[in-house]
Amino acid sequence: MASAKNSWAWVSKWHEPLRQTLIPYRGATLTTKRLKVLIRSVPGIGKGEADRTHPSDHCVNMNNKGACDCAKTDRALVRQVRRGHFLVL
Repeated sequence: MASAKNSWAWVSKWHEPLRQTLIPYRGATLTTKRLKVLIRSVPGIGKGEADRTHPSDHCVNMNNKGACDCAKTDRALVRQVRRGHFLVL
């Protein structure tokens, strides 16, 4: 799979810390709201960056403009299973 185009460096910067945060949730389906709470809990992430980072920025089957370079690749962290619900990979 090709990586997301127009990746914003600050989104990709948080890929590894977010991946580490999500390890205990692998295989679980989480809501966007719950994932946003987890994004905000990433050590060192500022409120502004946390608020601008969305689950779809790290998603295998959808993404926003400016998503992480993992989006739509085998490095993605989540898969959207239905609107507002993501499976942690």
